Amino acid sequence: MSSFLKQSLRQIGTFIVLYIAWILFTYSLDVQELVIGFVVSLIVSVFVHKYTEFKIVNYIFNPFKAINFFVYLVVLVIVEIQSHLSVARAIITGRVHPAIVKVSHRFNSDLGRVLLANSITFTPGTVSVSIGKSLYVHCLNYEKNDKIDALFTKYGLRVFD
Repeated sequence: MSSFLKQSLRQIGTFIVLYIAWILFTYSLDVQELVIGFVVSLIVSVFVHKYTEFKIVNYIFNPFKAINFFVYLVVLVIVEIQSHLSVARAIITGRVHPAIVKVSHRFNSDLGRVLLANSITFTPGTVSVSIGKSLYVHCLNYEKNDKIDALFTKYGLRVFD
């Protein structure tokens, strides 16, 4: 199979996954929603394949990575709940210990680094400030022994690196 055909099939697969996700997230079969979803999915799939090394086949259609991604989502929800409780406690008590912390990560891929930065930013009380070889994170409450990225890195490496 030629390289162009392989690339085209990967791009079509990415488009299909994105379009199905759009339909599931909008939960609407209105013509307007379907057309906008088609256009957005097409633009994103072209952009992803033209400017990145991302191959959706490596993530979606690999059963081990799919299972590990589900585990990652469960871990993310658990950390979210813990963070919400921590922020609520800080609001009620008025005790905060803000800090900007340097987080060294073990991700080799750009996708893995972005996943880590976004996961940290999604959790209340933390914001990723800068990403590169190291990640800098602003924390609302920071204790010296806190490992901000521990769970995200442990489970994220199984999926995105």
